[in-house]
Amino acid sequence: MHHVWKWGKRILKWLVATVLTLAITITVILTVFKDDIINYAIGEINQYLKVRVDVARVDLTFWKTFPNLSIDFEHVFVQGALPEDRESDTLLFSELVRLKFNPIDIWNEEYKVKQISIKPGTLHLVVNEQGLQNFDILKPKEGKSDDAFNLQLQKISVEGMDFTYANKKNGQTYAALINEATLKGDFSADKFTVGTEADFLVKRIQNGLVPFVINQPAQSEVEVIVDKNKNTISLPDGTINLAGLPFHLNFLLDSNNLHLKLDAKDLSLVDIANKLAVKEVEEIGKYEGSGTASFHLKMRSPQKGNTYPLINCQFNIKQGAITEPSRKLKLKNIQVDGTYSTEKGQGNETLELSKIRFNSAGGPFSGNLKIHHFNMPVYTGNANGSIDLAVLDALFKLPKIQSIGGILGIQANFQLITETSEFGHQVVMNDGGGQADLKQVNFQLEQDSRQFSGISGHLVLNRHQAALENLAVRLGNSDIQLNGIFEQIDGFLQNKSRLQVDVSAESKKIDLNDFTNKFVTEEQAPAANDELVDWLLPTQIDGNVSLDVGTILLDQHRFTEIHGDMEVGDRTIVINQLRGVNAEAAVSGALQIKESAPQHFDLATSLVSKNIQFKPLFKEWNNFDQQVITADNISGKAEVILDMKAPFKWGDGIIKEKIIAQIQLKVSNGNLRNVSSFKQLTADLKSPKTRMVLKPREVDALQGKLDNIRFETLENTIFISDSKLIIPKMEIKSSALDITTEGTHGFNNKVDYRFAFRLRDLKLKKDESEFGEVIDDETGVRIYVRMYGDLDNPTIEWDQTARKDQARENRQEAKQEALSILKSEFGLFKKDTTIKAYQQKQVQREELLIEFGKDEVLTPEEIKKEKQKKQGKLSKFSEKLKQENDKDKEVEFIVD
Repeated sequence: MHHVWKWGKRILKWLVATVLTLAITITVILTVFKDDIINYAIGEINQYLKVRVDVARVDLTFWKTFPNLSIDFEHVFVQGALPEDRESDTLLFSELVRLKFNPIDIWNEEYKVKQISIKPGTLHLVVNEQGLQNFDILKPKEGKSDDAFNLQLQKISVEGMDFTYANKKNGQTYAALINEATLKGDFSADKFTVGTEADFLVKRIQNGLVPFVINQPAQSEVEVIVDKNKNTISLPDGTINLAGLPFHLNFLLDSNNLHLKLDAKDLSLVDIANKLAVKEVEEIGKYEGSGTASFHLKMRSPQKGNTYPLINCQFNIKQGAITEPSRKLKLKNIQVDGTYSTEKGQGNETLELSKIRFNSAGGPFSGNLKIHHFNMPVYTGNANGSIDLAVLDALFKLPKIQSIGGILGIQANFQLITETSEFGHQVVMNDGGGQADLKQVNFQLEQDSRQFSGISGHLVLNRHQAALENLAVRLGNSDIQLNGIFEQIDGFLQNKSRLQVDVSAESKKIDLNDFTNKFVTEEQAPAANDELVDWLLPTQIDGNVSLDVGTILLDQHRFTEIHGDMEVGDRTIVINQLRGVNAEAAVSGALQIKESAPQHFDLATSLVSKNIQFKPLFKEWNNFDQQVITADNISGKAEVILDMKAPFKWGDGIIKEKIIAQIQLKVSNGNLRNVSSFKQLTADLKSPKTRMVLKPREVDALQGKLDNIRFETLENTIFISDSKLIIPKMEIKSSALDITTEGTHGFNNKVDYRFAFRLRDLKLKKDESEFGEVIDDETGVRIYVRMYGDLDNPTIEWDQTARKDQARENRQEAKQEALSILKSEFGLFKKDTTIKAYQQKQVQREELLIEFGKDEVLTPEEIKKEKQKKQGKLSKFSEKLKQENDKDKEVEFIVD
């Protein structure tokens, strides 16, 4: 036993030594001859190609691909062969192209490629408008080749290849993502069978602008026969699974033509619904139902001259019924007959659904559709009946719709054409007309928090005109009902003319917060560059909108009884005859909004109110964001005329720094109670500086007066500019004392107020003489006070500058007034032109003028008559469109 173990150890050592020696020898040989082998292979490959090939790195490997020897080409780029192709035009890009050889062949200096492996990359095949191919990259070899380098392929494998074939001459596009594909066979034999296995995603099959298949998974496992002697490739019988549905395939490719047949007989309609459904059926359950579908396609494609392929296809659905699992929505009596043909040649292709019928919860529906001229498609058809929109969305997943429901009733015939503009291809109405009824429709868009519900109404239209009757919409707590006339629709859709609108909009309540999309993504966030932001107001719409709204809510603010006539045009909205109520005050006037840049607006308004009550106003507007004078401190009535201009940006609001405004203000029966600033004023009057003038008990008495100030009338014109409220000099006669005041109040609550009052008004006792109380002749000592700084903690001090300025001004005015009186009354200084005749003083005021275009004001009775007139006009217009559409129905609408 010991003897056997001894020999076993020797044999093991010998084997290990042999393997190590062989491995070292192979490694040394590969290292020594690596560059020669790579250069030889590259040189041989370049003899076959007539385009530029870029390779980032080339390596020779053995142990990774044992027992094969491989040449790895990393980051391979092959440029297209079209004359117009530039260096960036890709025919092929791959992260790795691997050629595998038998090491023994390499030892014998025979470079026979056994396998090719291509990993993630792109293959982009193009045929241009002249029929030239970007994949014509092989150079013909002259004479017989004795080269040791040749292809004796046994396997080709592809992984993660993004494949595209675009034939611009024929207008056809085929795109797929090849997850895995393997071809096995003796490619060097004269006749051999290639076993193919493929797992791929059909991204797009399209003819012209009409797509037929989009993003559907596919698998195939077939055997293709290649006969080099006959120059043919054939598939007698095979199966390809498209979206899990089996299609029988056979084809024959020879030197002249490609003949192909694709058939699917008696497919289960339920299987089609489940496997083509966009939603995850594993999560919501399977569709149920009955019925069958069939598909038969024949194609002959000549191989020379890029001739247009001839295709004829028939498909149908018979006795179909489908039940959607989550909501049990049903479609019954489904029947579809259709054909697709290119036999009339390029430009005359047709896809025709000659029969479309089904029943849903809304009732029966029937129609037909024909699409032809695929490069610029024309859609012709008619529709008659009712459609359950929830079922339609469940089966076909309507684009950009998160959810939808309700009934659409339609009677229409149409012809839509495709046109090219600066915005690309767009589909516009060329002819047709009809009616549509919406019944309790609701929908929500993707990435949008807003839910529209209860949409009901009637629409009548033809090519040029449309009438909207009682279209009701709810959005959150808001409601709106529209009636109106739209004209020049066709020209508007084709960007050839302006849409003319005459609409009335009524609402019981509109909450502006309901219109805010609270679902914000990075794509929806405002762009930093204004050039990337879309305009909000249209340029191609002109017309009038009559507004009648019961209540408009904006955060805590409430506006009621809103009425106005809105004019729209050239990215401008003008509301004339605007009337409403806010904070128990009636407001009237006009408003203009003009979009000067994308989502940047210029606002101009002229408003009048004659019955503003301060207490509800301050409550409504949260004391205007200050606590010095609140709703608990103020009462009274005001008349206001406001003229204002201001820019604002969508989403940011009014740019306060650029507000320009003029406010004509008249206050009656005003009352101020317990104002903290007045308390601070009297506290300052008790300082040592004033004790020689005012006794403490007189200051206390003044404080009692200031705690409850009443004044009959206050009138002034206030201005807003440069982020400040500017108050010109004015006289306030109150129950406490008469004050002359002026100043500025910044939006940042920085103030600079100046007050002046007579000293005798602060005295507790009036001055008396032996003849009784001394009557004020408006002379005497005046006190000047300045309050400035932050409003919450202002600095209050004696205003020496104002006192001196006022004294100088008084002396100058008195002198000029005396000279004027002497000139007017006694005829003195007639030759002195610097002395003017005496005139009564008049207050000078600035004026901010805003013109809106309408001056007349309609009474409520006139507005009511105008509304009834519009409704009568709409009814006549709608009836006219219905009669025109009925005449069109007398001639049967034929799809040929």
